[in-house]
Amino acid sequence: MKRVTLTSPTEVRPMRRLLVLVFVALSTSGCALVARNALATGARSDPGQMLANADTNGDGKITRAEFTAARAGLFARLDRNGDGYLDKQDARRRLLARRDDDGGRLQQAMAMLDKNGDGRVSRDEFVNGPSLLFDRADTNHDGIIDAHELTAFQALIASRRSQ
Repeated sequence: MKRVTLTSPTEVRPMRRLLVLVFVALSTSGCALVARNALATGARSDPGQMLANADTNGDGKITRAEFTAARAGLFARLDRNGDGYLDKQDARRRLLARRDDDGGRLQQAMAMLDKNGDGRVSRDEFVNGPSLLFDRADTNHDGIIDAHELTAFQALIASRRSQ
C-alpha cells in the first residue's frame, strides 16, 4: 500500500477549510475565547461573510432558522464518518497531532461543545447550542440579522482584526 504525505497544495486546502469550520463552530456556540485563539493561528475567516452565506433565500436578512440550517450543514461536512457525532475520528491526523501553547485548540473546542461530557459532540449539541455569533450580530434581538446589522457586525470584526 502506498503512503501519501499531506504536503501538496491540494491537501493543505481541506485542512485550512477544517480550521475555518472549527472556528465557525466555536464562534457560533459561544466559545469566544477559543474562537479568538483559532483566529490567531492564521486561519483567518470572515464571520460576517459566514453569516451572509446563511441567507439562503437571498432576501438580505438572516433569520435564526437560516442560521441554524447553516450550522446543520456545517455539522454534516465536519462529521466525516457520518456517525452523527464529531470526535477525533472526524479530524485529520495531522490536525489532531498539531499542538500549540494552549494544549491543542481542536481538543479544547471539542470539550467546550460537548455539553454532556461523553467525549464527542452530537448533532444536537452542535446545531442547537448557543449562537453567540448570531446573537452578537442581531443587535436589536428580533431574531433577524438585517443588512444594517450585518454591515455593522462586519465593520466590528474588521476593526478588531486591525488592532
